[in-house]
Amino acid sequence: MTSGRVDPNASADWPTQPITLAPRPRPLPSEAAHVPGRVVAGRYRLLTPHGVAPLLEFWQAVDLAAGRPVALTLVDPRCTLPVEWVNEILSLTVRLRGLDTPGIAPILEVLHTGYCGVVVADWVPGGSLAEVADTDPAPVAVAAALEPLAMATEVAHRAGVHLSVDHPARVRVTTAGHALLAFPATLPDTTPQTDLRGIGRCLYALLARRWPDDAEPAPLTDLRPGTPFLVSTTAAGLVRPEPGITSAATLVTMLRQAARDGADDGTDIRVLAPLDPPPPGAYAAFRNFGPGEQAQAARKGVLRATIGAAAAVATAGVVMLGSSVNGMLNAPDETPAMDAGQLGLQSDPTPTAPKAPQETVKAAAADAPVKPVKAEVYSTDGRPDNPGEAGRVIDGDVATGWSTDRYYDADPFPKFKEGLGLMLELPAPTTLGTVTVELPSAGTVVQIRSAGGPSPAGLGETTEISAATPLQPGRNTIAVRSREPVRHVLVWVSALGSTDGRNQASISEITLHPPAPPA
Repeated sequence: MTSGRVDPNASADWPTQPITLAPRPRPLPSEAAHVPGRVVAGRYRLLTPHGVAPLLEFWQAVDLAAGRPVALTLVDPRCTLPVEWVNEILSLTVRLRGLDTPGIAPILEVLHTGYCGVVVADWVPGGSLAEVADTDPAPVAVAAALEPLAMATEVAHRAGVHLSVDHPARVRVTTAGHALLAFPATLPDTTPQTDLRGIGRCLYALLARRWPDDAEPAPLTDLRPGTPFLVSTTAAGLVRPEPGITSAATLVTMLRQAARDGADDGTDIRVLAPLDPPPPGAYAAFRNFGPGEQAQAARKGVLRATIGAAAAVATAGVVMLGSSVNGMLNAPDETPAMDAGQLGLQSDPTPTAPKAPQETVKAAAADAPVKPVKAEVYSTDGRPDNPGEAGRVIDGDVATGWSTDRYYDADPFPKFKEGLGLMLELPAPTTLGTVTVELPSAGTVVQIRSAGGPSPAGLGETTEISAATPLQPGRNTIAVRSREPVRHVLVWVSALGSTDGRNQASISEITLHPPAPPA
């Protein structure tokens, strides 16, 4: 391995061995200082950094022209490579645009600003690998989540291109639970095996909260007891120095089987006990079973089925006859054979007592909505939007509602403020099952949280009791995961969405429901 500055007279071919690169002697341009708020290529405003890899930076940004969030991968932002090498990275990345697969975020633009390369892709809502790992996902769910990424790898390898799954920040998990390559940029030294190793590292990141290095890590069954055997062996076969899985097609099959097996039995995969050995002579009997014997066995099977069905019908008839005779013999003598009232022979028939209400009526009453006593706008910065409209979300009238201010940035949270929400106060601590939100907005993302009081000092003093849920116009039902009684419920808006083309969220009605009674 060599170190030092890059020789400008050297060949522009990508090196066969990694080298340590020092910055060019020329000073960096002022626009190369990448901080939130900086505009790249005159169009993309940087919002939030999501990681740094050798030669790459990953950012969430906003497209000022289209008003939508995007993912930016900055290539060689410190100007340490010859421009020919940067163009090689961009050229390889452009080839990903021709792949028809949902496992890669759509690439919108690939360009060179004059000092660094930029890869622009659709922003993937959801969470990073670290954020998803903090939710302690089930191993079979992780296997299912990584299947789209593995399928994208297979499509890319068949097309002769690679993904460069070499950093945990590159992969994000959507709100639907699918892992995608969120920050594409293909490096020239990527091989099919490094892509497969990267997916194996994703398994470790989601299940063991670690990104393994080149050394062989401990099995997942040791790091996370209860991991199914197939999931653990798949991860081990991907990350070991001498790989045991050499094709993306094999990986897709193993992940799909692991997810299917876990869904079938609802538990971890277990190694079954070996079958008992066959009795002596069984193999010979199997070998002598020819077409004649098969026909004879089939006739015997039909005969046995017919006799069994006839016996079942006869048994049912005997039971019904015995029940009828028993009812006739046990009837009291004073019971008339016919009801005179039903025949119209009584002058003043006695009214029949009404039947007791069914249990379904009681269940419906038990599931009646919980009526909040107060609703207020909650904002961590002390500047609530339209606080006078908060009470409209609990007035029972969907024609009225509360709206946020109109923002001129498509994604103002958390750039301008952390977010905002509606704090609902219940008459008493109550266990919730679901929360229904009716709204005309599109793209609004909300999360249900509980608070110890009406005015927590910050979002950190509230407790998450539901997943962040993207809402559609109309009626949306959000499941509450906690069964702890709560009195202050925060409907937290973490992504704004739009109303009638404006960067504004509107909520018409919020309804709280207790858990459904057991069937």
